Amino acid sequence: MNADLKRRDPLLVSIIISTYNYATYLPKAIRSCLNQTYKYLEVIVVDDGSTDNTSDVVQEFIDKIIYVYQENQGVSSARNTGLDHATGDFITFLDADDSLTNDSIEVRLDVLLKHDEIGFVMGESYSEDTYSGRLSYRQKVKKVLISDRFYEDHLMKRISFGPALIRSNLAKRFRFPAHITNGEDVAYFTKISFSAKGCILPKPVAVVGRHPGGQHRDIEKILRQGVNLVSEIIDDPYYGGALNHLRKEFMSIRYLSIFRSLYLSKNYQIARKYYRLALSEKPSNIVKLGYLTKFIKAYLRQ
Repeated sequence: MNADLKRRDPLLVSIIISTYNYATYLPKAIRSCLNQTYKYLEVIVVDDGSTDNTSDVVQEFIDKIIYVYQENQGVSSARNTGLDHATGDFITFLDADDSLTNDSIEVRLDVLLKHDEIGFVMGESYSEDTYSGRLSYRQKVKKVLISDRFYEDHLMKRISFGPALIRSNLAKRFRFPAHITNGEDVAYFTKISFSAKGCILPKPVAVVGRHPGGQHRDIEKILRQGVNLVSEIIDDPYYGGALNHLRKEFMSIRYLSIFRSLYLSKNYQIARKYYRLALSEKPSNIVKLGYLTKFIKAYLRQ
């Protein structure tokens, strides 16, 4: 373990895992927390009313974690419950079907301890096929980045990064919006990155599981919300109009996100509609070849 961390122990890190009917994946997520090279941890598992065998699965770890059960209220409520229970000096969030690299906490905490002006530290992520266990990683960050404008990169999807380790007084300043069912993490983290300087490390700190049951594939939920996230964030009084210049591009990006989800779920006809809407907001997005290729394929797969 880094010598600087040893000198400053015991600083407590809270890891909040929200879960709903993910008993199959949850043990791996929990073990990845318990196996961290940094040991002063508080692992909080918030069970959002699971109807599978989650309560049985957590018994293996019950003396090493904090287990909180609540009636089903959605992922935002579960994460907020985790925030209410967290007592650490630093806080990070982990989805139940994801996991942390072994040094995930140590490498991010090291930055926060050396730089008082930085409020949160992120890294990149591996992608894992949960069936084969195969990992993939395409590095997008080539060097350590520090900025007080990561909220723009976050909204514009200029940089892909993993979960953030956040100073507790910053993390607890905000809440996940319970009325948002898709992109609630975007709304929360935009406030975090708007309010403090952050750092991105050029290495993976998490493993993101990819599987058909992933919540990002809930098409009905995605269509019901549509692009409401745009006004939810841009028009939030907290920003005082500071994000208005991002509206059209953010709107286009949300349309593209819906298009991609529809395409992957084979709803090709509706998918094409959202691609056109994306281009109507920002025509230059036609140069995004990955989306254009999917749009052409959507015509061929009617």
